[in-house]
Amino acid sequence: MLEKRITIGTDPEFFLKKNGEYVSSQSAKIQGTKHEPVTLKNGGTIQRDNVAVEFATMPAVDGNDFVAKVKSCLIDTHNMLPEGHEMVVEPSATFDAVHLTDPEAQEFGCDPDFDAYTVSMNEKPWCGDSTFRSCGAHIHVGCLDDNGIAIPGLEFLLEFSGKINAVKAMDLFHGTISTKLDNSEASIRRRELYGKAGCHRATPYGVEYRVLSNYWMKSPQLVMLMDGLTQDAMLLVADNKLQKLLDLVGEDELQETINTGNVAAAEKIISNYVLPNISSTTMDFYEMCAENLPTYKSIKEEWGI
Repeated sequence: MLEKRITIGTDPEFFLKKNGEYVSSQSAKIQGTKHEPVTLKNGGTIQRDNVAVEFATMPAVDGNDFVAKVKSCLIDTHNMLPEGHEMVVEPSATFDAVHLTDPEAQEFGCDPDFDAYTVSMNEKPWCGDSTFRSCGAHIHVGCLDDNGIAIPGLEFLLEFSGKINAVKAMDLFHGTISTKLDNSEASIRRRELYGKAGCHRATPYGVEYRVLSNYWMKSPQLVMLMDGLTQDAMLLVADNKLQKLLDLVGEDELQETINTGNVAAAEKIISNYVLPNISSTTMDFYEMCAENLPTYKSIKEEWGI
């Protein structure tokens, strides 16, 4: 049993709209770049990422702290937008070419990411539609305390094999649940290029899970769900229960379910292997989000900003 829980953070991307039309972060004069992000007033950083606006939260120590840090970044980012602009949570979109003329709008990614199953670098995605763009919301899982020392029971997050297991555990929990909840046409199109099962980057403090779209930024309830799933997934690894479940599910089946967006297959895995292994609190948020997701409104309304 863990003596203390993980730390958690995220770096979600959002599209911008003005008068109902997608516009670029360059035209909206968003500050910060990948190489020089700008510090937000209440903590975290902001930057332009292709046409999207991206912020990064400071590490949070529990679910409520995670929600608070996401909300503070949302507020600070919202306050920096020009009049008439709004952030929207959409996994992918097609832009009018007039908004893609800035050189930054033609830059795609920087550092490579990796596949936890092949243990190799992922190929850089290519899309024949030059006007197509997508948004993710990665989860950063950390195991270090305030003194930079590994939290007892979470030392595996500093080891190569432990990072790989953490990603596979998150595929089993986050990946399947998000396949069920995040099944819009925009999400399916994003998944053709980004967010394949096992996608991650190793970090000095743990791992960055790069599978999910930005859909879970729609409400504080979804953020709490992702926090609970992350803690539950790390407990699964720490208690040496992961491999047994993966053997029952089948790693090939798990990958195919996520990569193809197979909702029926995801529901089967969730029912048989996920729900029996998550906490009652996480279960409550899962049921709440599954029921409320179709009715979530705008960022401003759901987050009260």
